[in-house]
Amino acid sequence: MRRIAFLGLGRMGSPMARRLLVSGHHVQVWNRTPDRALDLVELGAEHGRTPADAVKGAEIVVTMLADPPALEQVLFGPDGVSETISPEATFIDMSTVGPNVIRGAAVRLAPVAVLDAPVLGSVPHAEAGTLSILVGGEPEVLDRCGDVLRAMGTVRHVGPLGAGATVKLAGNAAVMSTMVCLGEVLALTDRAGLDQEVVFDAIGMGPLASFIERFRDRALGRSSRVDFRLALARKDLALVLDEAEHAALRLSIPEAAAVRCDEGIAAGFGEQDNTAVIGNIRGRAEFIQTGSESEPEREG
Repeated sequence: MRRIAFLGLGRMGSPMARRLLVSGHHVQVWNRTPDRALDLVELGAEHGRTPADAVKGAEIVVTMLADPPALEQVLFGPDGVSETISPEATFIDMSTVGPNVIRGAAVRLAPVAVLDAPVLGSVPHAEAGTLSILVGGEPEVLDRCGDVLRAMGTVRHVGPLGAGATVKLAGNAAVMSTMVCLGEVLALTDRAGLDQEVVFDAIGMGPLASFIERFRDRALGRSSRVDFRLALARKDLALVLDEAEHAALRLSIPEAAAVRCDEGIAAGFGEQDNTAVIGNIRGRAEFIQTGSESEPEREG
């Protein structure tokens, strides 16, 4: 049994912390909104009043937060993690915050060992413990806490500290760029008067088969499930473009995707699933969700 602090109980964080509990670990939890911890406390988790309180005595500290400002506040703000974390502890950030952010945090937390371990997957994967976890950091650090990560999903070591964040951002940028492209070509086939089901079938016969299968129902308004809010997708694109600027690169396709996301957010769809960008591009309000089967994710 490991003593773990888990900070950030949003739609993803709560089931991830639950997986650690049912795996037999001692879990101390904290969330900005305390009521979100109640179900976990009923299962046996301890509830910290502050991040500093939650990490006392923890050998592994995990964060699953919305963005870099949230991570900064939880780690280094008043009553933050840095005040009480043990020098012998391992800190694992599973948020999507970018490699520069996590490397900067590691410098400030030294001598605490640090891993970045963002995830691929949505709420059902978090509940089932089948997330794909992209880990950046020293292999020996991962060896020490691999059992904790494996309770939440399949672990893939992708390189040094920051590599997990880089790969996650690259993946999200590819998804949103493809989604925006799909919205634009569907707008074209709409103007041509083609049957949208036939178009989806045809595109799904090519290399985008898995993409079409995954997003088809939500893109066509047949499912109101919110897996990943458009506003969070836009946040990740901002992180991608920031990293590109640091690397003296221009990523023209993610830049264009960011503009299309901004249009969707300006139209009021920021809290909808990221597939809402497709309906907004097509000018088809019936393909943009007006409700959801579950509350949009709010990490932290």
